[in-house]
Amino acid sequence: MTTTNPTEQADLDKPETGMSEKLQAQLAEKLMEIIESVASARGVYYLDNPDQLPNPDNVPDIISSYATKNALISGGVSLIPGPWGMVAAIPEISLLIHNQLMMIYDIAMAHGKKSVLTKELLVGVLISSMGMGATGLIILHGGEFIVKRVALRVMQQIVTLLAGKVTQQMLKAMISKWLPIVGAAAMATWANYSTKQIGKKANALLQMNVKIIDADENDNALTTAVVEAALPSPHETKPTVSGPNFTLLKVQGLIGLLKADKIIHPEERGYIQTIIEKAQLSAAEKDALTSQIDSDIKSTVDFALYANDNDEVIGMLVDLVALAKRDGEFHFAEKMYIKQAGKLMGLTESDIQDACSSA
Repeated sequence: MTTTNPTEQADLDKPETGMSEKLQAQLAEKLMEIIESVASARGVYYLDNPDQLPNPDNVPDIISSYATKNALISGGVSLIPGPWGMVAAIPEISLLIHNQLMMIYDIAMAHGKKSVLTKELLVGVLISSMGMGATGLIILHGGEFIVKRVALRVMQQIVTLLAGKVTQQMLKAMISKWLPIVGAAAMATWANYSTKQIGKKANALLQMNVKIIDADENDNALTTAVVEAALPSPHETKPTVSGPNFTLLKVQGLIGLLKADKIIHPEERGYIQTIIEKAQLSAAEKDALTSQIDSDIKSTVDFALYANDNDEVIGMLVDLVALAKRDGEFHFAEKMYIKQAGKLMGLTESDIQDACSSA
């Protein structure tokens, strides 16, 4: 019989917190190695295969190819039901980031950026594409994309911050992580969608004039200060901030999706009931949600509350699409529900279509 020590049990009692810390620490450890590997191996590949050099017209295919690869990888990440399945899947998650960095490298080559393709450029484009521009590593000035060569210790700090961002997105993207089948679909949808978004933003950035500059002592110190301010302190207790209960909103949104075609099958009810039971909600909130499933009253969700939190937007969109596709079909009523929800959350038609077409 397997026993659990007190520390591990404490983490299990607060799964989201314990998982987040483990994911971030393990990802940060692997990311430095991945960055070195991509910068080196991809450079050798194009040196040995000059006939494979892409051009700007190839970029859409490059993005689509890597997005599909990542979706296929992610489909197996939730082999262990529940959030701890992600901790066990660190190798697969690392491979997703490896492929995203390779995609950025290929897009840079397509735009003739070989002479400025440094590790800092790869990381700078990735963090900027994920909405993390304020790290001091990159500067957008007019039509120019300026990247700093920073000290190793500074790069390690930036990578730790990047690992935290990836972890945050994954956790917010997967309320359906408790469901073995739907959880795998959610991971695949998240990987496909996020890779496409990174690719599109990387393409826009790498069409700009890129300039590499050496960071001096003051630059390194400033970047360190910016990154340290963004990193959570292990001893810090964050004050409670009043705001939307996104967990509650997400479950309400999923119930609304299930009711979109006017019929809730027993299997569907089982799915949503499992999510309700496992969600970090009060007993009263869970009872209210359970009653809402069978109620004749139309489920309404204020999706506009998501508009100021991009990670939560992605999470809601991913879970809606994954649940809609759980049976291999994507009904018209479900598509319309997701389209309307996406618009209320501030997404473009293109973003919604990217998610709906994900594997």
